[in-house]
Amino acid sequence: MPKVTVVVPAYNVADYVLPCLASVTSQTWQNIACIVVDDGSTDATAARVEALADPRVLLIRQANAGVSAARNRGFAESDGDLVMFLDGDDLLHPSAIERLVDALEARPDAVAAFGTFVKILPGGAIYPGQKPLGRHRYPDGDVLRAMLHGNFLANGGHVLIRRDAAAAIGGFDAGLRLSEDWEYWCRLAAHGRFAFIGREPEVFYLRVRPGSSSGGLSVDWGNHLPCLQKIADNPAISDRFPANEWQKLVRAMWASQMWEAGRVNFTMRHFAEARGLMLGALRLKPDGKRLVLFAAAQLSQLTNRSFVSRLRFRDADVSADQPA
Repeated sequence: MPKVTVVVPAYNVADYVLPCLASVTSQTWQNIACIVVDDGSTDATAARVEALADPRVLLIRQANAGVSAARNRGFAESDGDLVMFLDGDDLLHPSAIERLVDALEARPDAVAAFGTFVKILPGGAIYPGQKPLGRHRYPDGDVLRAMLHGNFLANGGHVLIRRDAAAAIGGFDAGLRLSEDWEYWCRLAAHGRFAFIGREPEVFYLRVRPGSSSGGLSVDWGNHLPCLQKIADNPAISDRFPANEWQKLVRAMWASQMWEAGRVNFTMRHFAEARGLMLGALRLKPDGKRLVLFAAAQLSQLTNRSFVSRLRFRDADVSADQPA
């Protein structure tokens, strides 16, 4: 029976970390270890984990160094065959790990398996207005091209990775302030295939809280550039494609992140910045869906009403930051 290690980076999640850990330790898959890396929390996060006294849960404390450093520290302390990175405020479906393990057992060519997710509000209720899982579309197999077009993963909470593959590609880049997970998934996708386990039931629950650091960083287009440049300069990724196709993919990457920066600016009512970034994305890569969304954004600005959930104004918006 393969051993699964769940690495939980935790920073000031005292109100959420125990439900997160309960969702790990109550999995139908029994061969599990959990490593919580408290990244210099100033609340009771570490104390609440320590009070569990569960031999399956190891607590590591470190000075605040960011989520990438916390994930890397947890991975360095891990053993076993498979690893997952679960944020300290999210929750796993009870059968999540068993289903992901089964997928990897059935697909020896895959370096990772993933499923779908459902967003929840800070209090745990289902986030309203989500697209039904049956209407979501995800790639399977060689997913690198799709990943370069935009991060289709919410975060590590619905991805189970073969430990040897994670070791081979290196850790999360702690020098990236934004989209460090996307850069990591691109490297992993260049290394091997992904197995999509199906749309239903979901694998994990993404707790969406207002005021996320990624949302604040996404406003500034300059914050997107280091990640884009790192992906573009990685020969393990670029060499997978003919030169002319790679040039098109680089344009698509830039357009995806420029659109996301524009979308976040729009939700914060920075309309001039949003318009410039959205139009820049459309110039780089004309796209029918984004053109419709751009028109909806202009109408929303004129009427002060939100017509599309991903363009909801920030005073009512607690949606996750993902490229459209």
